[in-house]
Amino acid sequence: MEKLYTVEDIANMTSLTTRTIRNYLKDGLLKGKKIGGQWRFTEEDIKNLMDNGDFAKNISNKNREDVLDFLNGVNTFADNIGEIQVCSIIDLYQEEEILKSKLEKLGQFINSNNETMNNWMSFHWERIESESKQRVVIFARPQYLIEALKILQ
Repeated sequence: MEKLYTVEDIANMTSLTTRTIRNYLKDGLLKGKKIGGQWRFTEEDIKNLMDNGDFAKNISNKNREDVLDFLNGVNTFADNIGEIQVCSIIDLYQEEEILKSKLEKLGQFINSNNETMNNWMSFHWERIESESKQRVVIFARPQYLIEALKILQ
């Protein structure tokens, strides 16, 4: 049986809001099926969205903005003195199927530990076709980044 993803899953994968994902649905950039009154998406639906030039450009711009915000101390997770937050940019040169599996595992790790981690980790990724690579940007406490790197290794 094929795995189905929710609006929230796609928002987590892309670091976009659920509202933005719903706008993509409304605008026809994202296709899916309503099951039980809720949208569900196949990997093919998500791949088609990712392959859309407008979407790819938006993600790339969002990634740049998030990294610049991090460098400028804007929108960081850390709100207590002594806390450490890191940003890591990882370029992966691997087969697409292997990457999909790793990114899915990373998303599951974050979703299953979000309460424990107090939302202290987020990631987004983009495919850079011209260089045949996947770029992953992770914002996290150091201990969670280490776990994320083990998953991506």
